[in-house]
Amino acid sequence: MSPVSRGRKTKKKKPQSLDSELRAAFDDAIAEYEGVTDLLDVELLTSDLLGEFWSPHEPERSERDLVFPLLKHAAADQSAAGFALLRAVEALGPGEQVRERAGAAAERQSALGMREPAWAGALRAVEVTGCVRQSDVFGDHEVLVFRCRRGETGHGLVVEVDLHGLDDVYLTVEEDKIIEELRKDTGEFLTCDDIPLAEGRRIVEAAMAVNDSIEETEPDEGPLVEARAYVLARLEAMPPAEAVEPVDQPDIDGIVHEFFAAAQDIPDNEDTRYFAAALVEFGHALDERSPLRASPGRFEAFFADLLQADDVDESAVDALRAVAVGWARWRGGQEELPAAAVELMLEEVEAMLVAVADELAAPQRG
Repeated sequence: MSPVSRGRKTKKKKPQSLDSELRAAFDDAIAEYEGVTDLLDVELLTSDLLGEFWSPHEPERSERDLVFPLLKHAAADQSAAGFALLRAVEALGPGEQVRERAGAAAERQSALGMREPAWAGALRAVEVTGCVRQSDVFGDHEVLVFRCRRGETGHGLVVEVDLHGLDDVYLTVEEDKIIEELRKDTGEFLTCDDIPLAEGRRIVEAAMAVNDSIEETEPDEGPLVEARAYVLARLEAMPPAEAVEPVDQPDIDGIVHEFFAAAQDIPDNEDTRYFAAALVEFGHALDERSPLRASPGRFEAFFADLLQADDVDESAVDALRAVAVGWARWRGGQEELPAAAVELMLEEVEAMLVAVADELAAPQRG
């Protein structure tokens, strides 16, 4: 509400009517609920709806300017589809106030005789019973399949996670088939096992936090825009995420000293020490739980970060190569990676370094 002058009475302003474009968007949203009876379809529809009208980065503005007007419009529509929208948002809305408003509006219509959707009581009654994870040997990519059910009807939530956060997410009724394929697709570089739900929840929540930091600058991008509501509904049905112990700041000088002591063939000079320290700092910023881990994905992100920050030039490429290759060999041994995995990582690092050198030599960087 707009502020008013102290000590003065003001005339109440008439509520502004919706502009034609927003009204049309609200009408389209309501129409989507006509005849929808499947629970998963309702979830997908509602999650997509909330992704369009609500932002986690501007929740108050989203509620004030979009979600609350949408709920008011759905209530005024006085149709079965509008009523269904209210019940769906009551169950899956992004915040307590949104759910309360949707529920209050729906209750008023129910009291007037509006028939409840067949799915209304079951939308939030979801259980998560297990989690299967496939991950690569480097820890760069994970696929998690959460087994879920409502009563006797099962389904799955599939979440793919990489260094950039949540890469893909979807609901499926073929969770058994997907899990079977993941278990078959294992070997020297891939593992698949059951993990506790608390661990699975931690992985997903950490990935969502990364996505949110990216979507703050690119709010219309990323899989969470349309999936947040149904993902949160399942996270809330799991045990609390496993606690993460606080991690101290790394002893950069000590780690760099240990690295050069282990990799004695690397020239010890200002450039190589700079890149070794930068690797430690970057790893800690990326993942406090395992800041020293070496992987193709981490090297790719590290090189991209150096280029973006303009922290490397053509004269230092040899020093960067020595440190990257030495780090891959050192950490590969420390983490007991299979020899074939270390060799694969070294091949990919060398290819990345060629790309870095090409980028630095490009005319536009001159």
